[in-house]
Amino acid sequence: MTDRQQAESPDRRNVTVIGAGIVGLCCARALQRRGCSVTVIDRDEPGRGTSFGNAGIFATGSVLPEGKPGLWKRVPGMLLDPMGPLTIRYSYLPRLTPWMLRFIANTTPRRVEEISQALSTIVQPGLRHYTELLDDVPADQVPIRRQGCLYLYPNAADAAAAKADNATRQRRGVALEMLGPDEVRQLVPAIGPDMAGGALATASGHTTSPLALSQLLAARIAADGGTFIRAKVTGFAIGESGPTHVHTDQGDFLVEDLVIAAGAFSKPLAKALGNTVPLDTERGYHVMLPAPEVDVRVPMLVSSLGFGITPMSDGLRLAGTVEFGGLTAPPNYARADALLTKAKRLFPDLKDSGAERWMGHRPSMPDSLPVISRSSRFPRVFFAFGHGHLGLSLGAVTGRLIADLVQDRGAEIDTTPFRADRF
Repeated sequence: MTDRQQAESPDRRNVTVIGAGIVGLCCARALQRRGCSVTVIDRDEPGRGTSFGNAGIFATGSVLPEGKPGLWKRVPGMLLDPMGPLTIRYSYLPRLTPWMLRFIANTTPRRVEEISQALSTIVQPGLRHYTELLDDVPADQVPIRRQGCLYLYPNAADAAAAKADNATRQRRGVALEMLGPDEVRQLVPAIGPDMAGGALATASGHTTSPLALSQLLAARIAADGGTFIRAKVTGFAIGESGPTHVHTDQGDFLVEDLVIAAGAFSKPLAKALGNTVPLDTERGYHVMLPAPEVDVRVPMLVSSLGFGITPMSDGLRLAGTVEFGGLTAPPNYARADALLTKAKRLFPDLKDSGAERWMGHRPSMPDSLPVISRSSRFPRVFFAFGHGHLGLSLGAVTGRLIADLVQDRGAEIDTTPFRADRF
């Protein structure tokens, strides 16, 4: 049965989604197309939170967890290098330690293999689910391009270090084209002289504007009768069978089914609704270059330098780095400037006039897997958060799985690895 056929069914469940980022919007739209009445609550306008500043890549090749065997040996270096691809603020280390211990526990070879298998089930079909979710929108109005994603290796050591990861990708069925230096330059003419090669994930893509994509989803939701409430959620009124109202700074709102998709701010909400989850935030940065004056046609990920490069409708976006520092510490924009320095090594002619800097909070779980789950306590409460670096990539597939859970339909993907009570 198609979503359109399902939308004609009499099942008009009223679902409130907390969170108007890309994941929350995809959940709301998927539920709406199944015939549900949806209300979305967020303190910001749709797509204006962390979803605004992501790298814009649908990374269908990201079938590997963030944690690798032996990573614990790098922790001292993370503390010593505040400009490194991954760093921890000293002041936040005591609070982060329990999360980090769980993270390290998930870096054994056995766990890495299990996590990779689970990621593959949701990452690889991620872009296809956007196509299905937006099939009622003319293709020329959808800000998505399917040009692949280039894993870039500036030197021979980077290429050698990537062999194991690329072997795993291919074992998982990720379509890769291995490129030599000349082939990379044909694809990216502006690249500098130091280039060892790359791997093109041909089934990947990117959005030319993360904000425009979110706004498109929001507009479709509103056009089909969905409600948006601009408010900060402060808690819940709990009845015998679950939450009856959402408390906000704009008053209380009646709820029936409830989806928590509030990104890095989901932890206390989930705890109030039955599950304590080890969610933390990876602070990510971007630099937007409105007039880069270099020809970059495909998105790129440079793992050795810890960032991505994406051509967008309003310029070139440099995005990445991981900084553990919590939700309240002020941004360290020197980390954004470091992205620009690295990009200029790759593109010597890159211009930075009018550069804009940004910082956001990635919602991250210590096993690199999101929470896509029913609450352990309340059967009409659902969780959709913790997507880490893959919120954009996994937005539409998460929406599909949440709609399946809400309507008690059999899912095409096993959601057991994403249960909220797996820890």
